Amino acid sequence: MSTVEHQAYVLTGGPVSLQMESPPPVCQDLTRLTLRWLNGYEHYELDRNASQASGKRVYRWIYRTKIAE
Repeated sequence: MSTVEHQAYVLTGGPVSLQMESPPPVCQDLTRLTLRWLNGYEHYELDRNASQASGKRVYRWIYRTKIAE
């Protein structure tokens, strides 16, 4: 499982290539985070238990959507 840590949040799961460089979120609210990556979007959901344990917002990867061309 990949883990990427930013100043404000932590990503768990999702593409391993996001570990090298992670783009800024295109959509963010209290429970969801969406990142544009390659030819699609990576969707993450807030993991409340992990967030409480780490002191940062921890988002867990839930699915990927592709951009229609």
